[in-house]
Amino acid sequence: MKDQKVLFIIVSALILIWALSGIIIITSINDWSHRGALGDLFGVINSLFSGLALAGLIYTIYQSKNDLLLQREEIEINRKELIKSRKIQEKSEKALEEQVRQLKLSAKLNGLKTLIDYFNIQINNPNNSEEIILKARLKRREAIAEIDGLIERFEDDDLDDSDPIN
Repeated sequence: MKDQKVLFIIVSALILIWALSGIIIITSINDWSHRGALGDLFGVINSLFSGLALAGLIYTIYQSKNDLLLQREEIEINRKELIKSRKIQEKSEKALEEQVRQLKLSAKLNGLKTLIDYFNIQINNPNNSEEIILKARLKRREAIAEIDGLIERFEDDDLDDSDPIN
């Protein structure tokens, strides 16, 4: 917006100078031959302004090229930052997946421990029949075996994760 105001002011000033120069020439010089000679003198000024316009155009193109190079560098920096962010996100995702896996294992172990505690109560209850006590012992062994299996699989998974070959 500010650049447009500056451009408008410059263009307006040039038009005003052009109009005033015409008025001054017409009012101050009465002879048309002198006016023609004076007009020929402005041919040099026209060449000067054309050269300045060309220089401005070249400068604008050069600035645009520099701006494009800066934008390209910024895009490259942003791309590298996005790659870093993606890698960090992937590591975080893997850590969360491992945490979920361990939470599931912990919940399963807690559930099995609760079952074992229940079976122990059934086994130690003097009011229960021998049949209920035997079933509770059998179920307790199954729960303990399942805990052992989970622990072995967990330890095997840890070894696989730390193995540099895989």
